[in-house]
Amino acid sequence: MGKSMGTVDKAFHLLSFFTVSEPAWGLSELARRAGQDKATALRLLNSLIAGGFVEQDPVARTFRLGTAVLKLARIREASFPFVALARPPAERLSEQIGETVHVCLPEREALATVQVVEPQRATRVHVDPSQPLPYHATASGLAFLAFARPDLLESALSYVDFRAHTEHTITSKEALTGQLAKIRAGAYAVSGSSFELETIGIAAPIFDASGFATATVAAACLASRMTPELETRIASAVTGTAIDISRALGAEPPAVFIQSHMDLAA
Repeated sequence: MGKSMGTVDKAFHLLSFFTVSEPAWGLSELARRAGQDKATALRLLNSLIAGGFVEQDPVARTFRLGTAVLKLARIREASFPFVALARPPAERLSEQIGETVHVCLPEREALATVQVVEPQRATRVHVDPSQPLPYHATASGLAFLAFARPDLLESALSYVDFRAHTEHTITSKEALTGQLAKIRAGAYAVSGSSFELETIGIAAPIFDASGFATATVAAACLASRMTPELETRIASAVTGTAIDISRALGAEPPAVFIQSHMDLAA
């Protein structure tokens, strides 16, 4: 993490370790993973339990997410129905290109996947919706940063750790800045095995009313079947879907972005 954390930050940092593949944690394991001593971790977990964000299994004594998370998710979707609006375009995109499609929203240190649509084919990329997507290592992260509000870009960059997930990961601020400039000129981002080997991501920003990125939509593709022609076709479909979702949210993407999409579709 790029900055020292206060008590609230440390508590929410603990929540970030609960995933679909690791839904329950013992105290010692969670404290070790979070870089905290057991006493601190237990104190934070007890506070989260009191708020309903975490609960403890009475038999196994492991910790898991609590029902307050569901309540907040329902409130968020009721007041800002992003997932419901994005679902139909994402489903159409997955059917059109035959690849896994995922939609993400930004958090402080990474993107959070809020929707995954898988194609009806045997060989496809699996996207874990509970796994944070690093800004510097994924197509979704690059697409968001390239079109983010300047203050959000600066904030996100301050937390990027530039950890190399594969040999293809961007590992410096200079390289990242140069890549973002290229993405702005071309409307979409491509990451070739930079987060997971044998996976190519193609992503585009979803815009808000101010003309800046508020989310992303991406295709997660198997590298073994990618060709330059297929990349262009998928990029055209992804940017078109980003336009559709933006408009469903009541926003109009920048004219330069729409023109780039039209150039891809031509």
